[in-house]
Amino acid sequence: MKSSGSTSEQSRIYNERIILHLVRQYPEISRVSIAERTGLSAQTISVITSSLLERQLLHVTGKVKGRRGQPSIKLSINEKGAYGLGINVDRDHISAALLDFSGACVLLLERSVSFPTEALAKDIAQDLIEEVKTTLGADWSKVQGIGLARPDYMDAWLDTLVTDSHQRADLISLKAALAYWQSDAFETWLADVTGLTCFVELDSGAAATSELLLSPDSPQHFFYLFVSTACGGSFVANGECYAGATGKAGSFGLIPAATGKHGKWILEALSLSSLRRFFAEHQQDWPETEEVWLTPPVIRLTEQWSQEVALEVQPALASVIALYDPEAILIGGRLPESILVSLIRHIEETQKSHSLLPLPAIRVAQTSYSAGVLGAAVLPLYEMFAPQKNILLVNAKEK
Repeated sequence: MKSSGSTSEQSRIYNERIILHLVRQYPEISRVSIAERTGLSAQTISVITSSLLERQLLHVTGKVKGRRGQPSIKLSINEKGAYGLGINVDRDHISAALLDFSGACVLLLERSVSFPTEALAKDIAQDLIEEVKTTLGADWSKVQGIGLARPDYMDAWLDTLVTDSHQRADLISLKAALAYWQSDAFETWLADVTGLTCFVELDSGAAATSELLLSPDSPQHFFYLFVSTACGGSFVANGECYAGATGKAGSFGLIPAATGKHGKWILEALSLSSLRRFFAEHQQDWPETEEVWLTPPVIRLTEQWSQEVALEVQPALASVIALYDPEAILIGGRLPESILVSLIRHIEETQKSHSLLPLPAIRVAQTSYSAGVLGAAVLPLYEMFAPQKNILLVNAKEK
């Protein structure tokens, strides 16, 4: 077993990121409070925060009054100190988001597609990037990188995931076109056209990462269930995403469904594609507005679908709870929130009636509908500034 240590420079970077994370959690925190929460010396905190102020990643928002001696300054994240740009390529849309350093969304853009080919994805992504550049102007130099979030197996399960009638007429040609996504060609192209480092993650992992950075009260141990055209999952342990030996940990969608009624695999059953097929089978048009989603006929259908799908995922979710023991299960993705609420209710009822184990809290993720693209935009900020423990390992880059 190979041992790993830390250099003084790695420790400094880690402490810097710990302080940034604290300031993000507690805006207008003082240096004294940082010392109390971290155990770092006053001198270390002074040196690090002075550096962060000089680099304009923090700014002073006031002074703490009522103490003897020199008043302590209040520190907050400088929103314009850095930016994260993200591109989310999914089977039914391509979107872009720009986040400032506080995690606030500056720009959110989306284009609907039906299973993106290489040329279409590049054209849309180029347009989105140019719009971001126009928005930022001279501050483009503060963009820390470009995140790419996309699903795995883009060219698989087309017979159940493709709902566009024109594409269904020639699935063989579509499958050949989508083989492009088996390589890293698109991320290489993104890096070339932007001049930025490209950080790549599965959409489910990116969504979980966004929860870690953007939700100040996120649990330290949770399972993220990401529902889009298909679905996937991501484990978070001790406040960091856990990828497993080959990067496939959390592949919830690749577990067989309980009965196969809505598809053999969970990624087919618990998905927007499944819901679209269900609506079509019941001669119900796809709702285009939130008001239509809340009409009685649509509510009846979504309740039935949620109940049936909850049964399909019950054994798999029970296994996640038994093997991982998460504090919470967060569900996000592109299902309308009214359906997510219904789905969670049915999952809770089904799990309670089929399992002996305590049920962790199940709730809608904070970023929910825009989790994929916000997660993509979070990736550069997370990689550059989050206090990941592997920063402390001398041989971390070799792994």
